Amino acid sequence: MIHHLKLIQLKGGLPPQRVEEVMVESRIRLLKIQDVLSLACGKKIPLKEQESFHDLFLALEFENILKRTSAFDHPLYHQFEAQILKPNAAKIEVLEFEMDPGKDVRFS
Repeated sequence: MIHHLKLIQLKGGLPPQRVEEVMVESRIRLLKIQDVLSLACGKKIPLKEQESFHDLFLALEFENILKRTSAFDHPLYHQFEAQILKPNAAKIEVLEFEMDPGKDVRFS
């Protein structure tokens, strides 16, 4: 099982409701892709003791690397990137994790 995490820094000057719109559109569009097993997204909770430049996160789960690749090659994902991510994101940090204990990550 692959856990794909996107930490997103939004472009400056976007209206506050745009974060909500990005979250809603992410859920609507990405859950239509068959290889996406689950999706979570959320916005930052501002904390004084924690400095973070990420405004939003997306967490997607896939059965394996092939399913992840298939999902990211899907036309709906390309549309999502072009219409939602690129116009709104200044920076995206991507992290991926293998969630099955004992599984060699080279064969995920």
